[in-house]
Amino acid sequence: MPRNLIHANAIVDYRGVLASPGAVLFDESNIIGVGTPQEIGVPGDASLTQIDSTVTPSFVNTHTHIDLSGYGAVPSNKSLHEWVEDVVFPLRCDSSSIEEVISKGVALLRQGGTSLVGDIAGSLEAADLVDASELEAIVFLELLGTGGRQKAAIEQLHGLKERYGVEPHAPYSCGLEVFQAAFDSGRQIATHLAETEDEIEFAKYRTGATSDFLKRIGIWNEDESPWGCHPIDAILDIAGDTPFIAAHLNYVEDQHLQQLAESNCTVAYCPRASSYFGHTNHRWQEMLEAGIRVSIGTDSMLCLDTPDRISVIDELRFLSSQGTHDPRQLIEMGTVNGAVGLGFDPSLVTLDVGRTAGLLAFDSLGGDPLLDILSSNKMPYWL
Repeated sequence: MPRNLIHANAIVDYRGVLASPGAVLFDESNIIGVGTPQEIGVPGDASLTQIDSTVTPSFVNTHTHIDLSGYGAVPSNKSLHEWVEDVVFPLRCDSSSIEEVISKGVALLRQGGTSLVGDIAGSLEAADLVDASELEAIVFLELLGTGGRQKAAIEQLHGLKERYGVEPHAPYSCGLEVFQAAFDSGRQIATHLAETEDEIEFAKYRTGATSDFLKRIGIWNEDESPWGCHPIDAILDIAGDTPFIAAHLNYVEDQHLQQLAESNCTVAYCPRASSYFGHTNHRWQEMLEAGIRVSIGTDSMLCLDTPDRISVIDELRFLSSQGTHDPRQLIEMGTVNGAVGLGFDPSLVTLDVGRTAGLLAFDSLGGDPLLDILSSNKMPYWL
């Protein structure tokens, strides 16, 4: 297999600038050498290319809905329940173009500099299409079941291909029996958690806007009891030491920081989705300080402002624009934290020797390479 040698202005990963100028020797899927041009030299069997760019590894999208990629962005003037009812339900009920939608979503993720993905699939057909795509994807099949519908959801779980994970959708759409069965299954687990204040009221008391929503769509069960606690408390109690991904966590109380740190939870924070729905003051920095693994997701195309891509890089740039943050920390959230949360070898998204999930080149702006990546509005290209 031919080897490629790239001489770049800089090479960086979550640890910062590894060399400037830098060199990467690689073949199609393996990094063979990393360092300065002088350290790597010019092997006789390598094709040398000089680029005015900064080289990074691929980014990781820990939480996305590829099967919602076909519609485009929707104006952010609806509550979550209205949005689900008016936008998501019709899309999920129309499976006529699912192959086209998945193909588009995969292409948009690649355009966004991502090759490792945690996808939430709303159907088996969508799961199979993503699983067969060029992405290295952990596919979580969405489970829905409250009250008397829990048995059917659990039967669906047990009938899945072994390699698929499951996503008990949320505390308002899945009963505790479904969550327990998921965590007992030995599969990889994801869920939406503490996304809205309505969710917390519903878990504690089964009242409020979420109750009204369930009654309106015909799945309310009068005999089901409230959980009587914050949903984070309920799910962590069931999870124990089992690894899982919790998407959003917009509403976290002080005591949960230590509880989450002691758990095996990876938070999939979706900054632009949180902003889209009007959630503010996310505690991601406090989570990191407490020792919680925080990764980055994009949620769905429906709430993004970049119609030509689905990109974790845009999420990191969004966070960077909100304040002064350590760029290495942001890159870590968008690469190795997500890889670990999804169960991948984190070295896939570093510039270490060995197999790589892909290499990207960002145009250099002449300043600090990490800051240039986060301040630019241009996307990288794949090497």
